[in-house]
Amino acid sequence: MRSATVLGFGARAPAVVLDLLSKTSSEGGIPTIVPRRSQAIPLALLRAPYRTFLSNSGNNKVNKSSLSLLLYCLPTTETEYVMFSSEVESVRSTIISGDSSTVVAAYSVASNSVVGGSIEDVLAAVAGNSEKQAALAAGLLEALTKIDLKTIQQVVAPSKRKDIVVVVGSGGREHALAVALAQSPIVSEVLCCPGNGGTASESNPKIRNYGANQKNDTVIALVKEVGARMVVVGPEAPLVAGLVDEMKVECPGVLCFGPSKAAAELEASKAFTKDFLHEHGIPTAKYRTFTDTTEAINYVETLDENDRQVVKASGLAAGKGVLIPTSKKETIEAVKEIMSDKAFGNAGDVCVIESFLTGPEASCFALCDGKTAVLMPAAQDHKRALDNDEGLNTGGMGAYAPAPCVTPNIQKEIEQMCITTVEKMAERGTPYVGLLYAGMM
Repeated sequence: MRSATVLGFGARAPAVVLDLLSKTSSEGGIPTIVPRRSQAIPLALLRAPYRTFLSNSGNNKVNKSSLSLLLYCLPTTETEYVMFSSEVESVRSTIISGDSSTVVAAYSVASNSVVGGSIEDVLAAVAGNSEKQAALAAGLLEALTKIDLKTIQQVVAPSKRKDIVVVVGSGGREHALAVALAQSPIVSEVLCCPGNGGTASESNPKIRNYGANQKNDTVIALVKEVGARMVVVGPEAPLVAGLVDEMKVECPGVLCFGPSKAAAELEASKAFTKDFLHEHGIPTAKYRTFTDTTEAINYVETLDENDRQVVKASGLAAGKGVLIPTSKKETIEAVKEIMSDKAFGNAGDVCVIESFLTGPEASCFALCDGKTAVLMPAAQDHKRALDNDEGLNTGGMGAYAPAPCVTPNIQKEIEQMCITTVEKMAERGTPYVGLLYAGMM
């Protein structure tokens, strides 16, 4: 059966590609799409204006060509190129073998276009135009040759890069970051500062622990000692302590992934974040903030018994500073636990009391450059310590992604909230660079 195989697009679903696939079906007579490492494509094709493409395989007006299509997304980095080299070889071999039954074309993320041709050229090739088929194949091979040469310079040549990356933190998150960073062919070592038992026993020889703690002076001394090229900060605490700011002064040539101390206030203070969201019209639950225990309790006393609240320590509490009482009495006890008993230390000096919301939760993360944001696929984590969504909130008992409750339209809406946040942070003189976390419900 004729098919259109889309290869290497990952979470990308460019409009150009969707348009091409839609026309390939409606005009080229190819009824089946086979996604390979292209998870976003099938879902995107279910949305308007492409919906009808899925049901037109029986259209008797379509071209009866016997050719299939292989549409390949060119790698955007040397790391992706090396990691998925088997895909590259598969594409090359399809062309070099002279398989005339398959039209092979490539999409370039950089130019947002078909390499060596256009949508019309691909359609003509699928319809049997051998000249167009040859031109598309030649354009793809030429593009791969350029990537080959660049990769050789970066990875194989005597002058190849041997970057050392320092990952700050000691949790499972930092372990995952280290494993991912070590996959890059231009990274020679990933030093975890201080790391944990998992990173200490990693089978990848690139990864090892180095450093006694994650304090700023320890990290900076390590960076200088080993000549690190980049620092990736996992936990919030070093960011709030101004590690990125100090790095810019002490190690100005070193890349540092994470926000400045001023921008990290979004993580450091729930009260600040709630006020910020409210000021800029970004949706958030109704709330009040308090620095006095008596005032907070008096506020709770004014609420209706059925007006359920969530009580939060405003400062950093390792993801555990949120209490979810079920009654007014429990709400008052929660306020005392946070503000008077200091269950979460100084993090409870300021207390946020906000309306209890119900519904599916999603953890969303956006990559930010200080000017805009790009949202990654949403995740759902399990916060409660016990089964059946019971027990205290934890830093996380497990997670999975993508979260099915975040539809493409909701994904766009959340991304716009993140973009607005980054834009407004820049306007106030505190540009946010790094990974922005948004807890959604």
